[in-house]
Amino acid sequence: MHYTIFELDQYRNHVMSWFRRIFCRLHLQHCHRCRERLTRLRLDDILILDLKKSEQKMDIPENPLEYHRLCDIFHDEMKEHKSTV
Repeated sequence: MHYTIFELDQYRNHVMSWFRRIFCRLHLQHCHRCRERLTRLRLDDILILDLKKSEQKMDIPENPLEYHRLCDIFHDEMKEHKSTV
């Protein structure tokens, strides 16, 4: 028996009951497949956190029209600065 992604997520976030956590922990000690899945969940969390930080640094407007306006401005500037040599 393997744990589902949902169950592993519950384990990882300490939402699983203490009784089920014990069995899950024992299972993880012997099951490479479930450990790998748990690791992928943790890596996904890191990726999501990095993306959120990047979004904050880029300060992308939430308004799609404003975002497209900025894209158009930068696109036009790139055209102006291209070398013709």
